Amino acid sequence: MLLDCHNHSRHSFDGKETVPDICQTAEALGLSYFALTDHCDMVGGFTGEFLRKAIGSSTGELIAYRESHQTRCQLLCGMELGDPLDNLTLAEEMLSLYPYDVVIGSVHTDGQEDYYFGDYRTMPQAALEKSLDEYFKRILRMVEWGKFDVLAHLTYPLRYVVGDAGRKIDLALYQDTIDNIFQTVIEKGLVLEVNVSGLRQSIKETLPGKELLKRYYALGGRLVTLGSDAHRCEDIGVGIDEGEKLLQEVGFTDLCWFSERKLRKIPLSTSLLGKNPV
Repeated sequence: MLLDCHNHSRHSFDGKETVPDICQTAEALGLSYFALTDHCDMVGGFTGEFLRKAIGSSTGELIAYRESHQTRCQLLCGMELGDPLDNLTLAEEMLSLYPYDVVIGSVHTDGQEDYYFGDYRTMPQAALEKSLDEYFKRILRMVEWGKFDVLAHLTYPLRYVVGDAGRKIDLALYQDTIDNIFQTVIEKGLVLEVNVSGLRQSIKETLPGKELLKRYYALGGRLVTLGSDAHRCEDIGVGIDEGEKLLQEVGFTDLCWFSERKLRKIPLSTSLLGKNPV
C-alpha cells in the first residue's frame, strides 16, 4: 500500500477523527505518503470565516504533528476545494492562505443539492439524467479553470444514485463531456484521482470505474493517484491495494503525489515488491 491522498478529519463537516489520531493511523498502516484534505466547500452555506478557521486548523495541526514526530510516512497537508466556481473569489482566496502540499478539486452538486443528501429512488429518469448531465458539465468547467492539482471522484453521484438508490445509469449519455474532461485534465497536467471509497460502499467499484479509466488511458492520460476518502480512522487505506491492482491492469505504471504543490511520482511496481520507499 503506497499512498492515500484523500482523507478527512473532524475539521470537515462530516469528519470524525482528530488530526493526531489520523496521522498515527497512517503511520501504523505503513503508508508511504498520506494527505489530509479536509473539505473547503463553496456550496452548502459555509462562510468564509468558518472555512478559514477549519482549513487553517487542519493544515496547522498536521504541520505541527509532522514537525514534532519522526514518521516513515510522509504526511502531506491539503484541502478538497469543492465546487470552486460557485464562489470563485473565496475559492481563490483559500488557495493562497495556507502552505498546502496538494489541492483536490471536486464537484458535489448539479448546482442544487449535494448528492450526499439526495434520495434518488423515485426521481424521474429524465430528471436524473438531466442532473447528471449538468454535473459533468460543472466538472468540465472546473477543470478548464484548473487551479488545483487533482480531480477527485469523477463519478461521485453514482455512490448515491447507483450504489444507494439502485438506479440504472448509462454513462454513454455523457461520454462526450467526459472525454472533454479527460482531454482537459491531460492538457493541463492535472492528476486524475481513483477514489476507492466505492469499494467499501454499496456501489462496489472505484470512482471512476475501470471502463472510464481505460478510456482515460486510451486518450493518453497517465497521471493518476489513489484516495480512500476516509472520514474515520478505520477507513484509511481501505481499498488502496485493490486500487493499485486495478491501475496495473489498465496499464498505469506510476502513482502521483504532491509536495508543496509540486508533482511527484512513485512506481506502482514498488507495492508489488513489498517495499516502502520512504
